[in-house]
Amino acid sequence: MIQQLTRDGHNIPSPFSKRELYRTAADVGIAVWKPDVKARFTDRVLDQLHYEWDPVSQSFIPAVTEELVDDIQLAASTITPSFDTELSESLRTRVEAWCDLHGFDTFETGTVQRTVARHAVLSVLLKAALYEWYQHRGDVPPLSETIQQAFRNASERTDNPAFDTFVLDDIAELADETVLASVVTHRDRLLYSNQPAADIGRIYAAVTPSEYRQSLGQFRTPPEIAEAMQSWAARGDCHLLDPGMGAGILSSSYHPRWVLNTEPAHVNGIDRSPLSLVMGATALTLSGQANKPQTSDFLDVRPDDLQRDVEGVVCNPPYTSGDALPKQYKDRINANIEESTGIEISARSPLYTYFLYHARSFLSSGDRAAFLTPDSFLTRAYGTSLKQFLLDEFSIKALVQFNPDGDSVFEDAQVTALLSFLETSATGEESLTRFIRVDESVDASTLRDAVRNGDQGETEWGTINHVPQADLADRENWAALFAPCDVDTSALTSLNELATIHRGKSTGDVNFFCLTRNDVDEYGISEEHLSRLIRQPAVVTGYDFTAEDWENLRGAGEEVWLLDPDELPKIKNCQYDFEHQVLFDPDSLPRNSDDEVLNIVSYLRESVHKSLRANVIDKRQYWYRPRRQPSPQVLVQDAGRDGFRFVLNETSARNINNFRGFFDVHLDETELKALLAYLNSPVAARVIQTQTQTQQGGYEKLSISALHGLPVIDPTSLANPIVTTLADLFDELRETARNDGDCEAVLHRLDSVLQQVI
Repeated sequence: MIQQLTRDGHNIPSPFSKRELYRTAADVGIAVWKPDVKARFTDRVLDQLHYEWDPVSQSFIPAVTEELVDDIQLAASTITPSFDTELSESLRTRVEAWCDLHGFDTFETGTVQRTVARHAVLSVLLKAALYEWYQHRGDVPPLSETIQQAFRNASERTDNPAFDTFVLDDIAELADETVLASVVTHRDRLLYSNQPAADIGRIYAAVTPSEYRQSLGQFRTPPEIAEAMQSWAARGDCHLLDPGMGAGILSSSYHPRWVLNTEPAHVNGIDRSPLSLVMGATALTLSGQANKPQTSDFLDVRPDDLQRDVEGVVCNPPYTSGDALPKQYKDRINANIEESTGIEISARSPLYTYFLYHARSFLSSGDRAAFLTPDSFLTRAYGTSLKQFLLDEFSIKALVQFNPDGDSVFEDAQVTALLSFLETSATGEESLTRFIRVDESVDASTLRDAVRNGDQGETEWGTINHVPQADLADRENWAALFAPCDVDTSALTSLNELATIHRGKSTGDVNFFCLTRNDVDEYGISEEHLSRLIRQPAVVTGYDFTAEDWENLRGAGEEVWLLDPDELPKIKNCQYDFEHQVLFDPDSLPRNSDDEVLNIVSYLRESVHKSLRANVIDKRQYWYRPRRQPSPQVLVQDAGRDGFRFVLNETSARNINNFRGFFDVHLDETELKALLAYLNSPVAARVIQTQTQTQQGGYEKLSISALHGLPVIDPTSLANPIVTTLADLFDELRETARNDGDCEAVLHRLDSVLQQVI
């Protein structure tokens, strides 16, 4: 029966309807008019074929199976043994260049070799599916000759760059021909796919370790988001640009089997990787989308390099951080974009921001663009120039944030996704920006309608906030506009008017520089070489920290000491020199009257066997002493999931870089407690939320700059009775917390008092 559904020359049937299935079954005598027989028959056929029902095309279609992925991996396993014996010097050089382009580790590692081999096999599968598409149209003969020769012939006949030969083709020739042929038999699954871009993306993700996709900032776009982005940017018969196209999910047809569609007339796909070109070109061609892919760094492409004028841009750019980019490359693209835009751009900017800057040069007035990026630029300092650029160059129609407290949009990226829907417009045009937060799953049509004409307020799936674009400021925290604060902060002052705020100093290695009582006792380190320490936010459970708390932590075996010696005579100030001293000149180490190495020096010798962070310790005066900082009057953690607690420090203990500290507070004791009452109140929590950067999973970060500008009450300008009342409430709050009492009741009263102030 399955053979009757299958066309000549194919391994599996083309998509078929229920009517075709049951008519064919009846023709061979299967009683599908009986419900139980029909159900069993349908399940058996679908299980054997690995097909599934597609409600859009009303047909059964092939699914990408684990067997396909397993066959790719099996074929790759026949390649890797040859890497140590059969690679010519020139081919090895090309493979190493390939690894460098894709952010892989050295080619000598097993993981990299397996990945390169799998990609080579995947490339063969993709080209075979593309070849089959052309063969259906009579452009090439059946795939009967040697595979690589067939691809070379197809390159000449079709002029499709996906058939061009590159290094993975040479790698694929090392595979066992029989095993590789079994992979090629899966080509019909892609040929008949209703979403070839999504299926190709899934296969690529399955054969590529996540650490290598993350090193390139590659994260697959969910189909429903891709559909919403394309429907915005591609209006009618337009020419669409897809930089960093990957598998082509953003520019492919929503459903290749629709008779009517509104897909773009032509797509220019750009990607640095030849494999991405093969993936994107295959997906676009199989979905019936006219395309012209090219292998280039998008940031080096100019509008004149394209054969057609672009009328829309869709882009899920790589998310690589600025610090992870090679310095020479980063300096070059930063200088080029600064020159083309005329603005100063932070050198800390991640790669995706440069895609937004550069994409503007391809668009004319009235053209549209849709970007899928992290939301980090909304709150980070490097985002200031980008936000100003967007305000100057675009009508920002909508920014869509996917709730960071929910599941990530991406399967393996812990970033909060942001969709930017933009339209180039004439200067001075009034525009309304919709800040849309998506809390629940939403389909493409609902999201599209919200972007275009969503009303202000809550929806079944999230919230929509209308903000005139003219009211947006580049230095403002735009992330706060997805959930606007209901507190009027216009009469409040900035926190940096009342105190100096610094982050704690990095030690270079907490395990070495932060010590427990047992560590100190074991080595006999004198307290003259130590400072008391509040090691981490987790050890502070209330709203204050006392000497008794520190003693309790010491008794519990916590790290309560910071290695903090004064200059040690005869000890080299540079760790590298000290290691040399220990290994090759140990007699030069300082000793006591019994000719024994000093206890503190004995401990320092342990560093020779540890991997301390050289980039931290080499920058300080003495490698063995973290940069000194006074004891803070107030501590607040740098990040957390359950809000922020501002802690009164009543000890001489210091902190490290997981705390922010208040120093030089220009308030007396009562005024400081009044300020702490406000900072720990529910009303302040709502204000603070507008200043934080929320990461995927609800993890919030509070930067130094956010603390500096945090709107707070100024106790020096309040009436004495109010200040005293607030201070008393803070004392009650910290005492209640210490006794495990009901803090909510105190916080409620605190809010009532603050309503009189704010």
